[in-house]
Amino acid sequence: MLRLIMVSAVTLGAFFSGLAIGGSDSVGVWLGGALLLLVAVVLGFLSRRVAFVRQSAKQLAQVEQILQSAQERARILAEITNALGASLDYEKALNVAMDIGLLGLRVSASNTRLTSAVLLFGDDDKLHVVSSRGLPPRDQALVLAGEEGLLAETLQRAEPVFAADADKDPELVYFVAMHSARSLMLIPLRVSYENYGVLIFSSTQPNAFSPDQASLLTAISTQVAIAIQNAILYTNLRQERDRLIEVEEEARKKLARDLHDGPTQQVSLIAMRLDYCRQLIKHNKVNDLLPELQNLETTARETVKNLRHMLFTLRPLVLETKGIVPALEQLSQKMLENHNLPVHLHIEEGVADLIEPHRQGPLFYIIEEAVGNARKYAQTPHIDIRMLRQGRHVLVEVQDYGKGFDVNAVSGNYEARGSLGMVNMRERAQAIDAQLRLESAIGKGTKLSLLLPVRSGQGGGNNRLAVARGAALQSN
Repeated sequence: MLRLIMVSAVTLGAFFSGLAIGGSDSVGVWLGGALLLLVAVVLGFLSRRVAFVRQSAKQLAQVEQILQSAQERARILAEITNALGASLDYEKALNVAMDIGLLGLRVSASNTRLTSAVLLFGDDDKLHVVSSRGLPPRDQALVLAGEEGLLAETLQRAEPVFAADADKDPELVYFVAMHSARSLMLIPLRVSYENYGVLIFSSTQPNAFSPDQASLLTAISTQVAIAIQNAILYTNLRQERDRLIEVEEEARKKLARDLHDGPTQQVSLIAMRLDYCRQLIKHNKVNDLLPELQNLETTARETVKNLRHMLFTLRPLVLETKGIVPALEQLSQKMLENHNLPVHLHIEEGVADLIEPHRQGPLFYIIEEAVGNARKYAQTPHIDIRMLRQGRHVLVEVQDYGKGFDVNAVSGNYEARGSLGMVNMRERAQAIDAQLRLESAIGKGTKLSLLLPVRSGQGGGNNRLAVARGAALQSN
């Protein structure tokens, strides 16, 4: 079209110019020049429009490519979200992330060697390889501190980190599979402010990883970290469920032992004495019947006391209605009546008001467990229970003066002994934000100490609970 316009314009220009040459007036020359100028302007405008159209088409193609890339990312993220959301298994979640992560990299070179690894923090606060692609067994067994080089930088910056090689890194240099790498990309596995580990990709191709790929894998790593967090929470819930089952089973065993050693034996004795009374009546030995009935009454009263004490330890109603001090007073009274063991209370006036109501129940059960252990094993002449204020804390002590024991030796095989008493005390102390300490020595008795934060608003400042909550908010 442009070529046709140009030919026509040149022909018309030549025509008007010919008129001027052939003797016509100067109008022909003027018209020819004007027409050529007009054609030049039109041609310039049309060429710019054609260039604009071509540029727009190119930009449109680029936009379509970006949209396709975004759709692919959305598809990958949707796929990994569904896969991870449907699983609480660490290995399955990590394997899905690794496979889709490698799929999303799209490394162009066919001869490129790509390796990847997921490093998670273990119970020892060190990084362990829990999933990998392309790593030899030696690399899979590595344990790293994560305190130096690229690993530390990734964890501290909480964003993807790119590097050229791993040979000069103080920790990644131990990966044999990464010695030939010319591109590294490290992505933190992080939820909020809590690090779970690092996702590492390496390639033998220089500059293999782009910011877009890092963005995609960062989104994937976030989903993986959430899956890990969910799996940890689920595991903790299962462990807590199992622990509660063990505690319930231990409570049943303890109740069965107490019933067998106490009321069951006494009820059996009552039945035997009733049969003996029947024999006395049958043989008209009335004079021997009265003392036997008196013994029978005494045994029945002791049985009732033991049953009431067991009910008290299972659920002390006075604790729910009047608080911990009356409950301790009743505990002291029952220990003296049922076991002839004096329990002396030394409670500072007003200190019980500093203990929040939801802490008083677990605190009482800890004290009751300690008193019960002293009664059974310590052979102590008496027990002291102290409760006093120390700054922004309440100090509670349960001390006996019996034979004592080696704390380290008993703690070392405590689980093998099949008893959960100390475990229950420690867990109850932890639940009420209390510090528990056990001191004992052979021949020198035992002292259990508890340090509790005072009631909110009574300490003249931040208590341990508030500080702990603040620390939890900063670390989550």
